Amino acid sequence: MNNLAPQVKSAQRVLELLEFFAEERRPCSVGEISRSLGYPQSSTSVLLKSLALAGYLDHDTRSGLYIPNVRVALITAWIHDRLYSEQHLLHLMEQVLTKTGHTVMIGCRKDIHVRYLHVLQSTREGRFTARIGALRPLFHSAAGKMLLSGLPQREVSLLLRKANAQAGSAEELRELPAVLQELETVRQQGYALSQGTSMPGAAALAIFLPTGQEREPLTLSVGGPMAEIQAACTDLLQILREAVQPFASAVRA
Repeated sequence: MNNLAPQVKSAQRVLELLEFFAEERRPCSVGEISRSLGYPQSSTSVLLKSLALAGYLDHDTRSGLYIPNVRVALITAWIHDRLYSEQHLLHLMEQVLTKTGHTVMIGCRKDIHVRYLHVLQSTREGRFTARIGALRPLFHSAAGKMLLSGLPQREVSLLLRKANAQAGSAEELRELPAVLQELETVRQQGYALSQGTSMPGAAALAIFLPTGQEREPLTLSVGGPMAEIQAACTDLLQILREAVQPFASAVRA
């Protein structure tokens, strides 16, 4: 990231800032944003002031807090409508969060990782947390296994070779026969489960989010403390499947 041109880096920071607000869902101070995103406080302040001046953020001069305004919602609304018509993805995630209490994630494949495109955080004590934009290992996460299950064996083999070459420890290495057997199980059962392999002490359950053949595969997953996910696995799976049913109907139509 450090090799990006200044203009590209500034544009990236604007998008990361919007992702930060999407996750926090509340007005935030310059200091909070700076610490969370790892930006220098001076440049964070300049960025926020510039966006507020341009009309994309509201700034409370008394408290010093910033928050995106309706202009941001309006200029991005068409994307949501184009991709999902009347079936609102954020509403789906909110329903899953309400019913499960666990962190809800939408993921896509990014080379040998899963990238979380959007996250709704759990409010439970001892919760599992994930950040928007965070990467998880493709071969060790529930979302990753789900995405791998839709790929041909040759592509899985190539990705595994690359993942093993970049593994940081022997524990991260996977053998192809075991991976293929696991993926076949995932295909048959229609979901993937990770238990402490992506994040110690945490488990996640993932299914495909219906998007149509012309769009990249996405996953819907819930994550939380391992014991809680294991105990409620059947119920959580039913909630996930019921949540995506309207999308499946829309895709078929």
